[in-house]
Amino acid sequence: MAPAWKGLDTSRMPHFIGYDQAERMLNALLDRAQAWGPEAVAGIARGGLVPASMVASLLALPLAMLSVRRGGTVSWLGPAPAGQRLLLVDDACSSGETMLTARAALAAEGRDCLTLTVAYDPERSAYVPDLSHPMTALFRFPWERGEATPTSRAARATGAPPDRATEAPFVGLDLDGVFLPDLPRAEYEAALDAALAARAALDPFPHLPWFDPARAVVITGRPEIDRAATAAWLARCGHGALPLECRPTGLPHDAATVAAYKARAATRWGCTHFVESDAEQAVRIAAAAPHLVVTWWVAAERRGMVVGAAG
Repeated sequence: MAPAWKGLDTSRMPHFIGYDQAERMLNALLDRAQAWGPEAVAGIARGGLVPASMVASLLALPLAMLSVRRGGTVSWLGPAPAGQRLLLVDDACSSGETMLTARAALAAEGRDCLTLTVAYDPERSAYVPDLSHPMTALFRFPWERGEATPTSRAARATGAPPDRATEAPFVGLDLDGVFLPDLPRAEYEAALDAALAARAALDPFPHLPWFDPARAVVITGRPEIDRAATAAWLARCGHGALPLECRPTGLPHDAATVAAYKARAATRWGCTHFVESDAEQAVRIAAAAPHLVVTWWVAAERRGMVVGAAG
């Protein structure tokens, strides 16, 4: 029996393979693919379609799309390719089942296949692609962010394969500066009790970033000792059903430490997106967790800006 999917461990920070890195990793394999002489590229929907498109473009070959359904049903999406020698492409082999099923179906059609993926897990996969990069770390692609959401993880924990119906965006949201005005730090330092009372009396902003309340969590830099007051404010303002994460007791309040905590908490929850009101923290979160789509929210302008960073 194959080991459990590594994404079920919520303490893992995934190794993010972005579009640029995926293309570089594919390019490192294409001299051997080209030497084999493929006549067309067959991409396995849906994860394999992005790398298959890259490969078909780089090799100037026709691209066909293949569907592998639960239960082992394999069919062409659109016209079948004319060639006999096919470069069969998926994004990864985690268990190897999809690639084995697709390869067997194409062999039954009388086709020759060379299999290629960006990466495979040598500790878990039952099949090693002909061309690929071994990676034992938990890896994640941009087009598979949704595999980490709570609903997706719950389904995968039962042994079910990936299912896009469970992978809708799950959003982590900063609190102060997103839901309500962020009081200057000097006010807390001058008179903490008065500042806390003033904060509790604030009304929410009339315009918030869009999110589905059923697929969101508030992750705030407020300390754990403020949990009760924070939960009461959220309930008063109609957001009491949102889960709440507060900064652990004893964790420093500097920007770097708080950003690292938010990145870890968002990853543990299975967020695909994070909305942050502080520009520095937004950049730091993006650098610490590139698998998240991080938005710097500017409440005064009622808009957000997606940010990216490399640590």
